[in-house]
Amino acid sequence: MQNWPSWIPTPRFWVNAIALILLIIGLQYAIAYLGMIIFMLINLLPRVIFLKLIYLFSLVAQLSLIIVVAFVHHWLHRFLDNFFPESRVTETEATPGVLPSFLSWWEGLYGWSVNILSTVIAFGLLGLFMPSPDLFNLLTVFKNELPHLPTISIFIQVIVAAYLYQFEYLVHQHLIAAARH
Repeated sequence: MQNWPSWIPTPRFWVNAIALILLIIGLQYAIAYLGMIIFMLINLLPRVIFLKLIYLFSLVAQLSLIIVVAFVHHWLHRFLDNFFPESRVTETEATPGVLPSFLSWWEGLYGWSVNILSTVIAFGLLGLFMPSPDLFNLLTVFKNELPHLPTISIFIQVIVAAYLYQFEYLVHQHLIAAARH
């Protein structure tokens, strides 16, 4: 990583960004499928309970990315530590057990914030350069008129996510260097 300029994300961060976006896409499909099933089940309940359960399910669906990324990070590093010990980052320590470590929970929270920021920036950039001046029709245009637009959005999200992971790494390295002095 020493040969790369600090303003260009290294391959490690591109892999992190692509893995995060692919994990999010898979999680979105799973949540949509489970959401339909849960919606049909709780639709049988009275309206007051129905609305509360919808809000609860929406909150759990939004926060599930933190939990999923934390567990994936934990188990991926356990796998890599067992089969590829030379890939270990020197600043981290192995965490035995089933539950994620503090570092994995941080990666889950940071992955969630990277997802939110990259999505907002991607839609903001697409909104600036959309052929339609009506931003209220952004999702309609996104689904119907321009079939390649989701691909452009994903590319923008990957680029933004890679730069955010690079930023986290640079801040982490700066904090480690400051703590040594």
